[in-house]
Amino acid sequence: MRTRASSPTDRVVPGDGVSLHARDWGGSGQAVVLLHGLASNARIWDGVAPRLAGAGLRVVALDQRGHGASDQPASGYDFASVGRDLSAALAALGIQRPVLAGHSWGANVGLQFAADRPGSLAGLALVDGALLGVAEWAGATREEARRRMAPPRFAVPLADWLARAGRFDAGGPPGGRPWVRDYLRAGVEVDDQGVARSRFHFDNHMQVVDALYDQRPPALYPLVDCPVLLCVAADPVDGGAIAEAKRGAAVRAAELLPSATLTWFEDTMHDIPLQRPAELAAELARFADSVKEVPGRG
Repeated sequence: MRTRASSPTDRVVPGDGVSLHARDWGGSGQAVVLLHGLASNARIWDGVAPRLAGAGLRVVALDQRGHGASDQPASGYDFASVGRDLSAALAALGIQRPVLAGHSWGANVGLQFAADRPGSLAGLALVDGALLGVAEWAGATREEARRRMAPPRFAVPLADWLARAGRFDAGGPPGGRPWVRDYLRAGVEVDDQGVARSRFHFDNHMQVVDALYDQRPPALYPLVDCPVLLCVAADPVDGGAIAEAKRGAAVRAAELLPSATLTWFEDTMHDIPLQRPAELAAELARFADSVKEVPGRG
């Protein structure tokens, strides 16, 4: 049953010794918790979350430590720490057995969380993440992977940074998607000269890269005890060996996970929540509806 989506409430919730920011869309149905990727923030879900809430789901998007409006300590970007952050946030929000949806690095966080905490999730959605291990695409050695995944250091006028939203407006509603600019703004700090720089610090970013390098997603798949939805982007621009390896990894994940559904988003870039929010929301809503019907998982 569809209900009218409410506006979100921005809340501060505890993590593991840090304060985290959550966008709480309310609702009383099956809980869906949304995790963003590396150097991203919770506002990336602003095109998806209201559609989920409108479908009668309980929806919360979380800024992981260091990102968006959450605290940024100098350490704690390993999977164990961010998993404890998530556990504390869920407890504070009063959410038990959610559907956990993670994009990119958020998918890796979700996969590790599900593997480490059997029985804690009703379902897990991996949105273009947690398929290829970093060593499979970014470099066989840690040093090579760190070089390839190091974030760009930028300092640009805020107006130029926000203009990047235009790439997501094609095919969207008249006037574009204003929330994409909100997402971009939440990812930067702006000095008194109007110059924008990444909010997520370089050294902290590299801690996440190290954690990703050490994680082996296929080894975690058999430990997941809930249904899984795999949402995978097939970007025609991203061709070659890596795209082929990604397709193979998606098929491998569907085979190794105990219960998985694989959905391809054709002609779609990595940032599915930005480019295809309506289609992604529809997939997540269907998945949330299906898992609440599984005996013992309601």
